[in-house]
Amino acid sequence: MATKTETSKFNEYSQSVLDYIRDRPRLQVLLLAGPTAGLLVAFFIVPVLIMVWYAFLTGLPPADYTMENFSRIFDPLYLGIIGDTFLITVATTIFTVTLGYTLAYSMVRFSRKTTLLLLLVILPFWTNYIVRMYAWINILQADGVLNWLLNTGGVVEGSQRFMFSHEAVLVGLIYVWLPLAVLPFYASIKTMDEDLIEAAKDLGAGPLKTFFTVTLPMTKNGIYAGLILVAVPAFGAFVTPALLGGTGSVMIGMVIDNQFNQAFNWNFGAALGVFLTLAVVASLLLAVLAGVEDKILKRPDTGGEN
Repeated sequence: MATKTETSKFNEYSQSVLDYIRDRPRLQVLLLAGPTAGLLVAFFIVPVLIMVWYAFLTGLPPADYTMENFSRIFDPLYLGIIGDTFLITVATTIFTVTLGYTLAYSMVRFSRKTTLLLLLVILPFWTNYIVRMYAWINILQADGVLNWLLNTGGVVEGSQRFMFSHEAVLVGLIYVWLPLAVLPFYASIKTMDEDLIEAAKDLGAGPLKTFFTVTLPMTKNGIYAGLILVAVPAFGAFVTPALLGGTGSVMIGMVIDNQFNQAFNWNFGAALGVFLTLAVVASLLLAVLAGVEDKILKRPDTGGEN
């Protein structure tokens, strides 16, 4: 066992170290943020830089530098895939944000069992992503649940083709990202100032006018967050379109996966990855600029008060 003298020396040394750190704010910041920054650099910045490097090579290093990988992106085939990806992403974002905001608004305004509803919203996250996609395959396939229900109800006769289409991919993406969109919507609506809504009603505003002039502007930050959380992963999705869309609905994420894992053309796959990264960054910048522009263009006070 350690003697009292050794324990006292250890306590004195520990106290001196703490005093040394306490007197140096920059060292405190380094100790707190350093490990996190190191992980980001090692597992995010460095892989992105390697991807950019590969995008300019003709093969695996050492190899010559070229711009051919980027010029291939403008081939009509890949431009068509990028266009389809963009349209599916926009449709997914619009439907998901609309459904998610409606669900979150209903949970806050019209339901007393909010905790139970939130639990049901996040419940799909407890199941593996691939398992959920295979569940949708069982629903949408030719002899699946949806065809059985439509035939049983006399809506259609025979098997209808739902799988391997843009519509199947759209349904799958909406299902996957809807819970993620509901959470920021719910948080922004829940934390609203109720007095503003009551004031609008007292001034004669109806439900629709109150919603569009008070509720919607007050929850715009949650809407921006939901848009980003849905649009960014939807644009780069490849598992959902691969399982539900197949060759009938090819998205850019599937092409990148194919270049790395099947065609083994890592350089062109890296170029597509760089393009996808730049598209995501541009989208985020547009979202930020939209928020800044909204603040700049906000109507100034006209009451003459300072």
